[in-house]
Amino acid sequence: MATRQPQFEEIVELLSKSVPILESEGLDGSVNDTEKLINRIKGMGSIIPSHKNGLYSVLRMMLESNTYYDSKAGEYLDQAFVLIEEALGENV
Repeated sequence: MATRQPQFEEIVELLSKSVPILESEGLDGSVNDTEKLINRIKGMGSIIPSHKNGLYSVLRMMLESNTYYDSKAGEYLDQAFVLIEEALGENV
């Protein structure tokens, strides 16, 4: 198993905070995908590139359905995305 990055817990926390907001906004597809992503991250024990791709897909789906800008969860998801990039050593 890879070493757990310092951002790991915060990423999981931000994603977890977004789930009830997404549920309250009726964004069931985003809820399901975000919950799956949380479980994959926890199961892996560290952040890998496919986790970034998974979160990118959630954000893209929200943008394409015009729900991103109205969603209160967007801020948590954005913050998690930036932390994932940092965890992967990418320039932010």
